[in-house]
Amino acid sequence: MRTRRRSVVPALALALVVPLAACEPGIGGSPQEVADQVAAGLESGELSGVPLVDGTAEAAQERREQVYAGLGEVPLQVDVLEVTEAGEDNRAEATLRLTWDLPGEGEDLSQEVPLRMRVSEGDWAASWQHALLGVPSGQVLQLQQVPATRADVLDAEGDPLATSRPVWRFGIDKTRVPAAEAEDAARALAEAADLDPEDYAAAVSAAGAEAFVELITYRQSDDEGRALAGDVEGIEGAAAVEDEQVLGPTRTFAQPLLGTVGQATQEMIEGRPEELEPGDVVGLTGVQAALDEELRGEPGLAVLAVDEDSSASETLLERDPVTPDPVRLTLRTDLQRAAEEALADLEPPSSLVAIDHTTGDVVAMANGPGSAGASTALSGQYPPGSTFKLASALVLLRGGLTPSSTVRCEPSLTVDGYSFGNVTGYPESALGDITLETAMANSCNTALIGELDEIPMDELAEAGADLGLGGVWDMPVTAFSGAVPEAAESDTEHAASLIGQGQVLASPTAMAVVAASIAHGGTVVPRVVADQEVPEPEGSLEPEEAADLRTMMRAVVTDGGAQLLADNPGPEVLAKTGTAEFGSEDPPLTHVWIVGIQGDLAVAVFVEEGEFGSTTAGPVLDEFLTEVAGG
Repeated sequence: MRTRRRSVVPALALALVVPLAACEPGIGGSPQEVADQVAAGLESGELSGVPLVDGTAEAAQERREQVYAGLGEVPLQVDVLEVTEAGEDNRAEATLRLTWDLPGEGEDLSQEVPLRMRVSEGDWAASWQHALLGVPSGQVLQLQQVPATRADVLDAEGDPLATSRPVWRFGIDKTRVPAAEAEDAARALAEAADLDPEDYAAAVSAAGAEAFVELITYRQSDDEGRALAGDVEGIEGAAAVEDEQVLGPTRTFAQPLLGTVGQATQEMIEGRPEELEPGDVVGLTGVQAALDEELRGEPGLAVLAVDEDSSASETLLERDPVTPDPVRLTLRTDLQRAAEEALADLEPPSSLVAIDHTTGDVVAMANGPGSAGASTALSGQYPPGSTFKLASALVLLRGGLTPSSTVRCEPSLTVDGYSFGNVTGYPESALGDITLETAMANSCNTALIGELDEIPMDELAEAGADLGLGGVWDMPVTAFSGAVPEAAESDTEHAASLIGQGQVLASPTAMAVVAASIAHGGTVVPRVVADQEVPEPEGSLEPEEAADLRTMMRAVVTDGGAQLLADNPGPEVLAKTGTAEFGSEDPPLTHVWIVGIQGDLAVAVFVEEGEFGSTTAGPVLDEFLTEVAGG
């Protein structure tokens, strides 16, 4: 139970305070009993049993409902403060305190009102006066909410990402067009906006005679919005209503991580009835939804006494809204823009995630246009292909091998009747007895599958966890950290797992964590909220192990499938490419990956359908790192 702080508005009248004396013999009831009954009736709204004069209980109860209707469900508490001694004229007075328990924290409204009582037909009764309701005759109470300004979401540098931005809400105002012409106006506006004219015309037709029927909202800075604002001038009934809306820097910027803001749905209101009511603006998706309580703040309120005839009002109590502190994310706006530009021309779902491995901060998390608003970067679940060979190689390192140890790379290898080969175009010069470093540089599948007995599934799962896969991230938004099974149903599935297929799954963010852990020399836990305390990593990666993995990743750039990154400006680049087959087509379609390290950055690029990691994902990483180095 919270402690109330009461704001006492001056009493409408003062009651004389003297000790209560005994009632005269033969008079029914007492002033105290009547005062208690009036208090209970006012509090509950049930006045039918209260002894009243100068009015009926039915009329008093009806008036109470009218006066308090504008307060909604606000509870009322009524206390009897003092009762005076009955005089020789059989009259007495009392003071009642009315306290409305207003929603939220802060002062409640409290009024002290006089109660007059007298003997009527041999019994004590209360004189019904409108002032007992806390306002003079002709006035009613009204509760108004004063919305809080939603807090901004900032980037790592403290610049606004999601903030209130000017928009135009385009629609048909039915008060500005003859009813018979409203549907034609709606069609014209929809066609100008390149939207379905018949659906919108039907919506306009079904709306009330004085409705504004919104079609679409555009930023005032958008070319489409400015163009449509010009078209509106020539369509009778069409309007461009100026408004503000919480938005990111652009329509696609860091979506769906930033998320969206809008009016609370009926389902949300029913699930949070004490917090939300129709018309409330809340976070609907992403960080805006996950951190809604921190971003919404606490609305203010005002209680008004409103004249029923003139609508003039007097403020009885006012609480200022509380705007919370902004939430700062780890994203860097320059890197996020570079990531989105690097993905801009890809048609399939795609993503690029960049992590500062020194802190675990996710500095860029972009989804390409083909993702169509889905969170490919965070919640995608895909086989990571040959990028997962970093975990298989880690098991071999722990078994005593080094990057210069010899392994055997065959053109193909059969396991339980299933033939595994290498990627199309695999160089013949890298077949036969080669070093583990060369096998990783050229992504030889058979070299790792040939070590099947030396890479048990439980040790593979442990190596994956030590690189950050399957870890607990405690992010505010839904995220998939990866999954590596500890057992396989067959040797074929075991072999497939070694090259990142089978039942091994990861999100692009999870593979960026793998690269970050290798770069850092210890397991990294990512975060998207600045200064967030993250869980202790469940894995344990030794610096020496990470150094050997970095050696092999550097060989991928100098001698293997990612040589397009060899001349990138800035610190040397380390990488590992990957493809993973999926679907039933012949030949199968492939997911393509590349993970890379340069300086403090660890990056993962994923494209849902492509040719090779080196030819589809590699150029995306190349463009991103080049832009970062140049900017």
